[in-house]
Amino acid sequence: MQHATWCFTEPLAVATRCDTQALRTHSISALITFAEPLRCGGQRELNLASARYRMRFRKARVSHNECSIRSLPASGSVVARSWMCKTRQYLQRRESTECAGFVIHCAPAFTNVVRRISAMVVGLNFRFSTVFLLCVSALFASAALIHFPASAQTSGIILISHEDSTRAISFDSVTQQREPFSMTTPVRFGSDSRTRIMLFAMNLSLQDGDTADSITIDAEDSAQRVYQLPVEYVGGVPDQPWATSLVIRLSDGMDDLGDVLMRVTYRGTSSNRVRVGIGHVGGGPPDDEGAVPTPGSPVTPSPPAPTATAGNLTTSDVQTIISQAVSAAVSLNRAVTVAVTDREANVLGVFVMTGAPATTTIRSVGTAGRGLEGTVVPAALAAISKAGTGSLFSTTGNAFTTRTAGFIIQEHFPPGIDFRSGGPLYGVQFSSLPCSDIKRPSLPLGLSGDPGGLPIYKDGIAVGGVGIEGDGSYTVDRDPSDFDQPAEELIAASAARGFEAPPLIRADNILVDGIRLPYSNVANAPAPTTIPFGSLPGAILGAFPLRSAQTSAFVAAVVGGVSGEVDTRFFPFVAGTTPAGPNALSVADVQTIIAHAAQQANITRAAIRQPLGSNARVTMAVVDREGNVLGVFRQLDAPVFGFDVAVQKARTAAFYSNANAGTLLRSAGQGAYVDRAAADGLKLDGSVAFTDRAGGFLHRPFFPDGINDTAAGPFSTPLGEWSPFNDGLQLDLIKTNLLAAIGGASVPCTSIPNLPNGIQIFPGSIPLYKNGVLVGAIGISGDGVDQDDLISAGGGNGYAPPTAIRSDQIFVRGVRLPFLKFPRSPDL
Repeated sequence: MQHATWCFTEPLAVATRCDTQALRTHSISALITFAEPLRCGGQRELNLASARYRMRFRKARVSHNECSIRSLPASGSVVARSWMCKTRQYLQRRESTECAGFVIHCAPAFTNVVRRISAMVVGLNFRFSTVFLLCVSALFASAALIHFPASAQTSGIILISHEDSTRAISFDSVTQQREPFSMTTPVRFGSDSRTRIMLFAMNLSLQDGDTADSITIDAEDSAQRVYQLPVEYVGGVPDQPWATSLVIRLSDGMDDLGDVLMRVTYRGTSSNRVRVGIGHVGGGPPDDEGAVPTPGSPVTPSPPAPTATAGNLTTSDVQTIISQAVSAAVSLNRAVTVAVTDREANVLGVFVMTGAPATTTIRSVGTAGRGLEGTVVPAALAAISKAGTGSLFSTTGNAFTTRTAGFIIQEHFPPGIDFRSGGPLYGVQFSSLPCSDIKRPSLPLGLSGDPGGLPIYKDGIAVGGVGIEGDGSYTVDRDPSDFDQPAEELIAASAARGFEAPPLIRADNILVDGIRLPYSNVANAPAPTTIPFGSLPGAILGAFPLRSAQTSAFVAAVVGGVSGEVDTRFFPFVAGTTPAGPNALSVADVQTIIAHAAQQANITRAAIRQPLGSNARVTMAVVDREGNVLGVFRQLDAPVFGFDVAVQKARTAAFYSNANAGTLLRSAGQGAYVDRAAADGLKLDGSVAFTDRAGGFLHRPFFPDGINDTAAGPFSTPLGEWSPFNDGLQLDLIKTNLLAAIGGASVPCTSIPNLPNGIQIFPGSIPLYKNGVLVGAIGISGDGVDQDDLISAGGGNGYAPPTAIRSDQIFVRGVRLPFLKFPRSPDL
């Protein structure tokens, strides 16, 4: 059997359909549909300028033709998904064709990227050809997506992976389809229909007298079974002598294994192991310790030191933003405090205008003096929380403001509409708190829902936030329908001129449950003449001097073949200490749980990211039974607010499911909530496995959630006293220590050791069990709550609680409690 290498790249997009149809005797059309919008030129989305394809005919005739794009994408993004292509090549009716390649031209760089498209072929009879080896050669030479050296390597054998993961560059050597691979293929070549997979290696060349049989390849599955895979072909890539292609045949018993780890061995030297999906993608054994992507680098890279900065705001940028804000405030006859933060909420400067109020009062609805209602706090801290909220909520896929935050945390969603459930992120305002042991730096008042905080972008990348405080009231917008334009929001919009979020990813281009989120009520930001920084009326606050973006708290890491970032306080992963004995979570358990969650996230359709068809980007955290953090992993570009929230969610699920939950709440002075739960038939004694979806359901001011004129849930403040700053047990657990932390004290958020950063009450967690014993929990945060639930379940697969004790087996006031909820059509 003769094999050849076909054109491929690391996915620019995945073609899911390529239909050809004879329109008349002298033309054929191909409708080419992708599963996701194309992305050109690296991380940024660029315009699709033109495209052409190559049709491959039965008699080896080849025609290159321009495609007419059905719908031109919007400027700055690619949203079109299908193109109609025609060829003038003569084609007999019913003669079969195949889409053999797709060349994308991207503007403005006009980078050519070859895209391999697999098509349905009827009665096709084609021969392998060296033209495809030449395609690969051209691809390697261009190094458009994979950075390879120009000469041979002298180090050990390296199997080539994707640039951002340990997944192998691999495809079916016959059909050219990407993973997952089935054990057999419908297109039969040679004596059997067994699937052949093509891999690529560096530093591998056969010595004289050796053949393909001299090389061995093995694959290990999740059950630690090892399969020996016959090597049928070994050959070079034209013009790239350092690259070698290998064709292997899948062995018996490799039906639906999920991820396996493959390695090649030649003359006693073994390569790294790369991931390949058999039957489906995901699961499988954990990556080898220290495994990193191997996209052709001559030396296996070491994890980078924490020298990268949290965005790229310069001191000059900060001065410009402050100058624009103050100039707008002067034009509006307002005196305000301006704060600027970097991508991770490090404060880069706080400017206090002459005459600006020194304090602001927390006030919304409910009863003054209850909860945080009526609490007076420094205006600078409010401005910082607003700026930090814009920073922590925003990514290259979504841009959220404090107005967005206030819209999704109230008792109804959307606010003011009766008989609607609570906001999807109900309770998130009490995260990233100054008393947290997880998020550093924190936000002095937690996440803010008070309009006047916007994200800051440079070249389409989220780099920070700006916050304005000056009206003396720290609140939320209780009536989004009036489209009011508070001065703080006008000034923030003016401050962000030249640093605006891309329009496509703004919150007002994102729909949740069919409801468009708000971004800002300011259509046209004030644009007065900018006063030079040195002449601004006021001064930089001494506690927060001007500075540029600070060193990032995160370093690169790969878990489960997925690239992301970690905080070295929580990486490498560690084993649980509770419960004692064999049921405790091991390091391997934690690795498996987080890897499975990351793999699920990579294929989960995002709810709050643009462009449509993006995958979810989240933070995942695992804790043991007593809330000790065992590991935290953040996907690349996941919103930073999820770092604290994921741990909160995991700790909350483990806490409520723990046998000592009621006892610990009583010891913390919260026995009234325990009594109210008991009155509803809930014993907080470990007999129920609670998710955050279930705990949050019990924490709403209506029970069941969203049904007006009902009594509050057992963990909520009664509606007459309720407000976003007085929501019940969540706040009562942290209030005393939070106020102390706002005043500068170094204290945990609660007096309960299991909950040092407080609890969280919106979905995205599952308690973990081994042999029916509670051993910990996983928490997920960063996308839609249904997506967070799905990813939690993916991570907890194999560690789920016994069905009989799940919260959805329990009724409270005649209402079944929820456990998890998954989105429709969740996978990409």
